[in-house]
Amino acid sequence: MALASVLIMSCLGASGQNCSKKKLASNELKGKFDYRGQSLFRPLNTGDSITLNVVLYSKQNYRLFVVGEQKLGKLNYQIYVPSKKFTRVVQSVEEKKVPVYKKDPLGFYLYDKNGQKVKIGEQTIQDTIWSRETTSINDLVFDSRTSEQQFWEATPVKTQSITIKVYVDPAAKKVDGCVGLYVGCEYSNASQFIR
Repeated sequence: MALASVLIMSCLGASGQNCSKKKLASNELKGKFDYRGQSLFRPLNTGDSITLNVVLYSKQNYRLFVVGEQKLGKLNYQIYVPSKKFTRVVQSVEEKKVPVYKKDPLGFYLYDKNGQKVKIGEQTIQDTIWSRETTSINDLVFDSRTSEQQFWEATPVKTQSITIKVYVDPAAKKVDGCVGLYVGCEYSNASQFIR
């Protein structure tokens, strides 16, 4: 029995913390948003980083921010919105021979007695085959190091995925603590469910 409790106590290091039970953010910072949907709480060490993908649904107001325990020191985070850039490129240029038909002075084709256009020769033309290249770009929309606000707010026009990168500054001594990624939602139209 004593061996089992020692084993359990040794396994409950940083990963055994129940970070979701800790109050990391003030009510003032949370505002009137509901954080029960996609928020995430994790133990991290100094010098660690984590990348998370979050889905933001259209026509809803969002507030996102990252906070951690004071013992971790400075937390920085960046929010990226992926976008795609399409570029039209030449795939190939092919030479083709096409028939040339006789025309009258007004530019209308002349026909023989069988109703076929009168052919006078052939001409070589170049036919360009186009294709499209897609480039994915991550646009930086928020950086906690340069922003005057502690949070990022958005109301997406269409449902989209965003990427959040969280960095815990390194320290001389490794310290573990809880980090909370708060994803708050406030419905912008009245037809949504009421909490």
